[in-house]
Amino acid sequence: MTLEEFSELFDVHYNNITSNQAPGLNEYEKSVFLTKAQDEIIKNYFTANSKGNNIQQGFDDSAKRQADFSVLMKTASCTATTLTGKIDDRSFAFNYPNDVFIVINESVKIGSKTKQVIPLRYDEYTRLMSKPFQRPLKNQVWRLINKGEVDISGKATKTVEIIPGPGETISSYSVRYVRTPSPIIVGNLDGLSIDGQTAVSIKCELDPILHEDILQRAVELAKIAWTSTGQDNAQMMLQSGQRSE
Repeated sequence: MTLEEFSELFDVHYNNITSNQAPGLNEYEKSVFLTKAQDEIIKNYFTANSKGNNIQQGFDDSAKRQADFSVLMKTASCTATTLTGKIDDRSFAFNYPNDVFIVINESVKIGSKTKQVIPLRYDEYTRLMSKPFQRPLKNQVWRLINKGEVDISGKATKTVEIIPGPGETISSYSVRYVRTPSPIIVGNLDGLSIDGQTAVSIKCELDPILHEDILQRAVELAKIAWTSTGQDNAQMMLQSGQRSE
């Protein structure tokens, strides 16, 4: 679907569901709804138990799911960094790439061995540290999110701690991830920006098979914004996760 088709079909569907009673939307407003819909769909498709994921399939549940997002997949070697205020003194600190959206899998190199990275919540880490053997299993390392920072340009950096076994030194840390997609900007924004971008998009970066889903969700979000106020708005925004896919 081209950007022109996104814009025109958005108007058609929006006018149909609002019976032409809602005020028209400009290119900036349509771009905001389309970009939000794109982000929601990615998050829902990667979370099998998400309220918005009605078919209950995560990324690894079908080959189609993997193909849908292959254009956004990247692999990167993370940059080692120094870190004050470590959660665990044994850890090695690394920065994620700035465009990380969702991490799929990750691994570290220790000598000639590749080890599996196990992401831990803080409560899991606390529970494991209360056990007699306060270390990862033989072929594993632990990973904790330590902090996140946003620079002046709006780019976010997440710093993680990787905790290996006793006496081990991590030489590299690699992640395979879904990068943050560019916003869907369908026309002139009249001096405004979306995610720091102002230029009209070349295309939607997601696979064309998802374009109809993005369009449908964007129109749903626009309808919610038009029909909801006050407490009604809060309730409808809670219900808005219950979407068809």
